Amino acid sequence: MLIKHIFSYFISKGLTGILTFVGIALYTRMLTTADYGEYALIVATATLINAILFQWIRLVLLRFLSKYKKEKSEHLLLSTLCVSYIVILVFLIFVTVLISFFKLISFHFIISILLFTISQSLFEIVLEILRSSLYANIYGILSVFKSIISLGASLLLIKVGLGSVALIIGSVLGALISLTFIFILAFKKQKVSISLLVSNGLRNFDYKLLKEFLTYGIPLTATLSMSFIIDQSDRLLLGWFAGKSEVGVYSVAYDLTQQTIITVMMVINLAAYPLCVRALETKGVEAARKQVKSNVTALLLVSIPSMVGMVALSDSVSSTVLGRDFSEKSSGIVSVIAIVAFLQGVKVYYLDHSFQLGKKTNLQFYPVLVSGVLNVILNLILIPLYKIQGAVYATLISYIVAIFLSWRIGKGIFPLPFPFKDFAKIAICSLLMGVPLYFLNSAQETLYGLLFKILLGAFIYFIAIYSLNVWDIKYRLGIFVNKTSKNKQGLRLP
Repeated sequence: MLIKHIFSYFISKGLTGILTFVGIALYTRMLTTADYGEYALIVATATLINAILFQWIRLVLLRFLSKYKKEKSEHLLLSTLCVSYIVILVFLIFVTVLISFFKLISFHFIISILLFTISQSLFEIVLEILRSSLYANIYGILSVFKSIISLGASLLLIKVGLGSVALIIGSVLGALISLTFIFILAFKKQKVSISLLVSNGLRNFDYKLLKEFLTYGIPLTATLSMSFIIDQSDRLLLGWFAGKSEVGVYSVAYDLTQQTIITVMMVINLAAYPLCVRALETKGVEAARKQVKSNVTALLLVSIPSMVGMVALSDSVSSTVLGRDFSEKSSGIVSVIAIVAFLQGVKVYYLDHSFQLGKKTNLQFYPVLVSGVLNVILNLILIPLYKIQGAVYATLISYIVAIFLSWRIGKGIFPLPFPFKDFAKIAICSLLMGVPLYFLNSAQETLYGLLFKILLGAFIYFIAIYSLNVWDIKYRLGIFVNKTSKNKQGLRLP
């Protein structure tokens, strides 16, 4: 079951990641570092607003939709969340109008933030419904469709001369057109329960349910808002101390790295976490713990070699993918950001599950509170002294602290098993891959050269994990291949 869902999400996220890579490569050749920096600041601000106002809705869907569908009462959940979203949206628009009226922020900046926030929040909520309902294929199609539209529209608008605004408009158009497509599909085929949002509306709004959802979601919202401080405050402070150009270089390095490490970890989590929730709801705690152990093994199986590969080939990746103005400054921080991204993924996609599965999400706030405050203090000290390097190391230290605190508190709530034996095997296999790649690293890389090195590393790693039978990979691949072959044979039958 797990490898099937991983494969489905990997196809969609893999294609999306490739499109994002192409976008970064083109944007850094068509935009100045200042333009990309302004775009990054808009996205960072919108991400904070999204986390504070709308993230709790996505978390409630992920945690409770499976349960309510089993009880055939999902229409109550969806209608309650739909009304809540509309109320919050009206409030957000009202605040935006006030800010614009008093000219507290430039008009194009505040409107860009509003449009980006609305479009992305809607799109992510719809994706969460699809994910929680295990509609992996539709999830993948929608994600890829949005990426294609966003990339095409952004490039066209950059050509027109809109600069950073082109990326915002492109992202908004990609989300809205994709949402239009899925709503049409929902109404015609009635295959996705999103249509219940419209058909039931206010009639099924349940205040008691809303209180339950807020009790679950607000602590997580506070937690994620503090997580924003760790992830994004460095960009805002870097912009304040060093200017938009420095933010542009820093953000590109982060975006480039996250499209590898965080994306592959997200794929595993997208496929795996709903299986944990389902196991907990239907079979109990021990079944959920067994599923968690399998999940984290899969998580490490792809994330550790991704991190090692990015560290080993940091110069090659930067010089190949990024434009000259960006690559010269970012190559020195990519390797450290790769480690930061791995630590971030371990915390979010593994350790934080203790709080969520144990229904003690209020305690999840404390690790990120401490590390968030620490991150701001370190940024205020290190950025004026070391600029981009200071921001990177401030974030690295903050995530180390966050991981320690999350583990320390989480083990008393819902102890998570850890596959020490498989972890050791994965680490050895990753080192066997990383050492030769490190000696092949070059700041004067070509696209074909980079592709060869990536394929070489993947080949070495696969041979190593297959030989050591990590995660019982021989058996799992055999089952997957057999099922795929049977499905193909079934399609050929008259």
